[in-house]
Amino acid sequence: MLTLAQVEVFELKIPFNFTFRHALASRAESHNVLVRVTDTEGRTGWGESVPRSYVTDETPDSVRAAVDTEFAPDFVSNGFESFDGVVAALGARLADLPRDRHAAFCGFELAVLDLAGRVWERSAGDVIGPPLHAEVAYSGVVSSGDVKSTAAVIAGMKAFGFDRVKVKVGSNAVADQAVLREAREQLGPECGLRIDANCAWHAEQALRRIEALAPLELESVEQPLPADDVEGLAWLTARSPVPIIVDESLASGVDAERLIAARACHAFNIRISKCGGMIGAARLRDLGQAAGIGCQLGAQVGETALLSAAGRHFATRSADVLFHEGSYGTLLLEGDIADPDVTIAPGGRAPALTGPGLGVDVDAARMAQWVVSPSGETCRPGSATGEV
Repeated sequence: MLTLAQVEVFELKIPFNFTFRHALASRAESHNVLVRVTDTEGRTGWGESVPRSYVTDETPDSVRAAVDTEFAPDFVSNGFESFDGVVAALGARLADLPRDRHAAFCGFELAVLDLAGRVWERSAGDVIGPPLHAEVAYSGVVSSGDVKSTAAVIAGMKAFGFDRVKVKVGSNAVADQAVLREAREQLGPECGLRIDANCAWHAEQALRRIEALAPLELESVEQPLPADDVEGLAWLTARSPVPIIVDESLASGVDAERLIAARACHAFNIRISKCGGMIGAARLRDLGQAAGIGCQLGAQVGETALLSAAGRHFATRSADVLFHEGSYGTLLLEGDIADPDVTIAPGGRAPALTGPGLGVDVDAARMAQWVVSPSGETCRPGSATGEV
């Protein structure tokens, strides 16, 4: 039996080892929201979200509010007799959830699944599907910058052994051409190369840019147009010589159905946080697959081991994922908060996670150094200390 007794929310800021830039933002640290749930037996589970205002119109404050006032009250004091019963309740709550609650629900969902998995000795990844791969290979991602600085990063990507690399591009066509020529020259013809414009172009401009870059043998172009320009994406998808992947345009089932109906992409970029958690990510994957639309696993920049673990479960339990991103761990972050270390190995290789729940254990003492806003009185009879 599992009965939730307490839900706590913590905000973390973890410095990056380097600044990461793209067309919509520049970041030197993560700002993540963690959720800890505790049951009446004192057992705990952890979850995480990384809200982005330009993706789902969420902020750390809005995530905290949604968890405290919308999700926790629906589950605290409810008793569950099985792992499957917990999954059914979470799936029902996710149905028709507006996209501006997705990151909040993700943090809550992962925490509850982590706890339920530990209680019933189940992997939280079971909501994605059965294990299919013992190991997966992740891509490298290069932030936007000038040719000299980007060339140095690309050289590091090659030395690390990535066989696929994504490069962030933007509004300067000449600079993009130079950066991508440098990337292709350094990485060689055997390395997969793709680009992400993060909403930087309009439809006709995007087609010109893509046609000019196509000789570099790009594998895909991610989110070339503004998120809400579904009509433009449909126009571009019908004409582009390179496959179009949507990211910011996709968070909810409603988004997926609209994109499918409009034939507005070739593939979905599925990021666990923006998609409302693992259950939502699997639903979007399956919607796309049924319509002949592929998927890649994406990641929010600055995920800790919790979201990285959720992404790992998606990667190792999904068939035919085009590309994998995430699990950058301490390659990007000053430090991480859980064990085992899920940071990718050289070549981007990473094993499937085993064990109950998410398969990682939070080190509360290590985490405490980065907490900037601990939980207060949060969905519990009496007072929650918010200590970690």
